[in-house]
Amino acid sequence: MKSLEINPKTSIIILNYNGGKLIETCIKSVFNNSMNFELILIDNNSSDNSQIICKKKFPKIILYENEQNIGLTARNIGIDKAKGEFIVFLDSDTVVEQNWLENLLDSFKKNGEGLYQPKILEMNQDQVISSAGNMINIFGLPFSTGRGKKDNGQYDKFRKIGYTSGACTFTSIKIIKKIGVIDPIFFAYHDDLDYGWRGSLLNISSYYEPKSIIYHHVSHTLSWNSKKFFLLERNRWICLLTLYSTKTLIKLFPLLCILEIGIFGYFISKRMSGVKIKAFFDLIRLNNKIKKRKRSLQKLRKIDDHEIIENFVDDFFLTTSRELKQHSKISKIITLLSKFSKKLII
Repeated sequence: MKSLEINPKTSIIILNYNGGKLIETCIKSVFNNSMNFELILIDNNSSDNSQIICKKKFPKIILYENEQNIGLTARNIGIDKAKGEFIVFLDSDTVVEQNWLENLLDSFKKNGEGLYQPKILEMNQDQVISSAGNMINIFGLPFSTGRGKKDNGQYDKFRKIGYTSGACTFTSIKIIKKIGVIDPIFFAYHDDLDYGWRGSLLNISSYYEPKSIIYHHVSHTLSWNSKKFFLLERNRWICLLTLYSTKTLIKLFPLLCILEIGIFGYFISKRMSGVKIKAFFDLIRLNNKIKKRKRSLQKLRKIDDHEIIENFVDDFFLTTSRELKQHSKISKIITLLSKFSKKLII
């Protein structure tokens, strides 16, 4: 392995699915940096020829084309082909600032092995935060610190976080090999939550490095897309059922039931109760895969749940949309349930 005192090659892995102009802008910003890297573009069977256009405009990229859309699992192709000592998962709808990669590498050298994310600001917004580090609630409910807030430097300190954003995650190939590949059971959403949590089982921490800055095409008002929320709910439960020990799940079960009743009521209010029901039945369909996954992950764990849960937050921020008042009440209830649940386990 190359010494960390020189600039080792970093493999930047970007997935594309009908990325259009966004993917071109992303790649252009990456090549505006002078760090020693390779850029691996994995195309998930795009129909807009954006992958071909990018290859012509940026001949240095390494392009792999899938015959079908396999979701975020396609990152595993990049991992397998990567030649770098370090790996970056970067979303195709991002733009990176100068020295973003150098600052992540410097932070890794200074603070040690782990998963790292930059400060993520919203594209086309006046310094509005998308994520200043992602956090996990005891019920597997994730949220992005600072989401929708004006960046006034209040999140300019390096710190430990729950998990790194899937929009940009930096680590070493050594850490990737320890944690393993992206699990195809997710397809999309909460794969980053799962990856950071799996790292925690192995005593591998996640960090937020504000000196590194990227921009992301997102909105702080979540769009109520049924497919998206089906995957979010189903995948959250896959994380709970496989990453917690059975002992912990038994302790949490009564409070999880209370929370699920509340979540179901919320979905009813959005006329999306069918999404929650569909997610439940899909978990039953995946039962054998979930059991197998749980056995595998529990065998690998190096620290107990109570140590991991100590680092989970009690706060939960659903959104910063027009329904802030309603969401604030929900967040307060979840926070109270979380604090009570922690007392049962820690």
